Amino acid sequence: MKTVISVQPLSNYRLLLEFDNGEKRIGDISPLLAKPVFTFLKDTVFFNAVYIECGAVTWKDQNGNEVDICPDKLYMDSVPA
Repeated sequence: MKTVISVQPLSNYRLLLEFDNGEKRIGDISPLLAKPVFTFLKDTVFFNAVYIECGAVTWKDQNGNEVDICPDKLYMDSVPA
């Protein structure tokens, strides 16, 4: 299992990700915004507040609940930076 060691928000709902194997990749999460659990990320204030929790890219929603994305999914769906 991969883990994310750093994350930086980019424009157009993309993330610059660094994984524990040293790879830097760019992930586009815009397709996830159609899912109800991720719609709050359409607000860039929430999107830009991204952080890492236990190796996973994580946000807090408007109710303070943590919402994350599996690091392996991010790795598979991302492209080399």
